[in-house]
Amino acid sequence: MDNERYSCYNYRKIMAMTSSAVRKDTMESSFDILKVNETIADMIDDHILVCDAKGSIIFANKPMQSYLGYNYMELKGKSFFDIIADIHVDKLNWLINSISESPSDWERVLFKGKHHVTELHIKLLQKDSLIYIYGNEKYAELERIQKKLNIEIANAIKIHKRSLPESLPETEKISFASLYIPAQELGGDLFDVFKVDNGLLNDYFEQYVCFVADVSGHGLDSAMLAIFVKDTIRSYFRLKHIPGQVLSPKEIMNFFLEQYRKEGYPVECLVCVFLSVIDLKTNELTYCNAGCHMCPVIVMDKGKMIELDEGNLPISTALDISLYKFEDYSLHLSPSMTLFIMSDGLPEQKSGNEYYEDRLKRLFTKIYNFEPDVIIQKIREDFNDFLKNEEVRDDITLVVAKL
Repeated sequence: MDNERYSCYNYRKIMAMTSSAVRKDTMESSFDILKVNETIADMIDDHILVCDAKGSIIFANKPMQSYLGYNYMELKGKSFFDIIADIHVDKLNWLINSISESPSDWERVLFKGKHHVTELHIKLLQKDSLIYIYGNEKYAELERIQKKLNIEIANAIKIHKRSLPESLPETEKISFASLYIPAQELGGDLFDVFKVDNGLLNDYFEQYVCFVADVSGHGLDSAMLAIFVKDTIRSYFRLKHIPGQVLSPKEIMNFFLEQYRKEGYPVECLVCVFLSVIDLKTNELTYCNAGCHMCPVIVMDKGKMIELDEGNLPISTALDISLYKFEDYSLHLSPSMTLFIMSDGLPEQKSGNEYYEDRLKRLFTKIYNFEPDVIIQKIREDFNDFLKNEEVRDDITLVVAKL
């Protein structure tokens, strides 16, 4: 039960208790109900005051009595404003004048206790000519923490968005485009495309690294892990790659596995990565797949489709490292070939009783001849038509590369 629902639940208890008190002289059974409700009100941590329309206190539960240092008889009949610090009297007057049956926001108020001034965060509401004052420092603190967390999540969303490439390479020989739709504001998917820097040997090489990563879960931890994936793969080219050296996706994946295990991520975390190197000098696509069960697809002339279905285990600290046997797989490139790399969110999206996968693959064979940005636009339009009123259930990532 969340804080607001719990607060409303407590308000209902207070109102039921006080209504019983009002009827106590006319209904014998109300006395028992009153005692039960008073006991409940005294057992909870909430600080409760109930006043009549003139502001006279008619009920204070034990936590409120203890908090203020007064007993019940000392509080009963006292004006509510007599126990409010002078500095906050005007604020309370304004709050009471604007009171309604809906709880107010939390307000910080200084109370004049019996022995010292004390601070309490309260909410107010009015029902049946009675004013209910409800305070709980735990809820106020939780609300403060929630606001702080919301700010941190907003910052994390900005960081995650900045980790996605602002633009993708485009030359006369090859172009890329992408589709990214997080299931929540903060997604766990990531992709990257970049040209490999071979320094002084750049004239002799034209290689592009393209990868899609799918981290288990959604939210702050998954988004931060996705950023780790990108930074680690990028760091391979700073720390390990020698210009002119044969570039092996298998070696990059082994490097990532090593760094991942050094970090000691929890066993429940899984990272699936499809990493490819497109070499335009040798006309080869070389790739390595760590756990992506939704195979990338190449569509060639006349709509012929090839699924790159060779794979290995996902990256995880739960598996013994001896189980990993990454391999490089290669495929000769031909003109007009189009590569589709995706996470499982797009093909496994369901609408009614139908998954999008079969429809998506049929669409690939119809639109592969378009430019990548047009391909992405047509897929988005078709996906929206398929989705109708369904919610997106998983992060959606798709990268299109076209020769």
